[in-house]
Amino acid sequence: MHRLTSIFIDRTSGKKTLLWLILACLLITSFAVYFVPVITAETGGLRPIDTQVPLTAEVIYRDLPFYTLKALSVYGWFLFVDCFYPATLATFIAYFWGLMLNYVQQPGLTRIFRKGLILLPFVGALLDVCENIGLAVIISNYPAELWDVAYTVQGFRTAKLSVQIGDILITLGMMALVSTLWFKRRRIDA
Repeated sequence: MHRLTSIFIDRTSGKKTLLWLILACLLITSFAVYFVPVITAETGGLRPIDTQVPLTAEVIYRDLPFYTLKALSVYGWFLFVDCFYPATLATFIAYFWGLMLNYVQQPGLTRIFRKGLILLPFVGALLDVCENIGLAVIISNYPAELWDVAYTVQGFRTAKLSVQIGDILITLGMMALVSTLWFKRRRIDA
């Protein structure tokens, strides 16, 4: 695991972090500019199922009858692209955390991240991909109703959101620490 965590802690850089941020932004832009508008137009105003909050098995089967063949086809591509976006975003977050760890230079904190915490964003990404695979199975078998799969998708969504909340809290905490240290160092240098 040390070899894997060291990629994000020891080999991070501002350029790598920025590159992964740009890639994540390009993918999310494809959702906003193409996928979501087409699906919304084809379904009479519904957002893609994957973007529904809350996402429940009932919501999935409530919305699917409004999906035209074109909407289902576009949504299939949406799910395909959405299998790459979570990994891209997770890579950006891990590099960003590594960049902040290198700035704060707190051995105890770095040790915690080396033990595996730096990989937490990838847990959320894996859960997101599992959610997408479940939705693809549901859509490819529709109009058959696979309630067990739908409830499993609902579970993946709940777990993914829990991990993402952790990612956000860790990121905010790290940013607060970096900001505090930056202001302290600036005051000492002045």
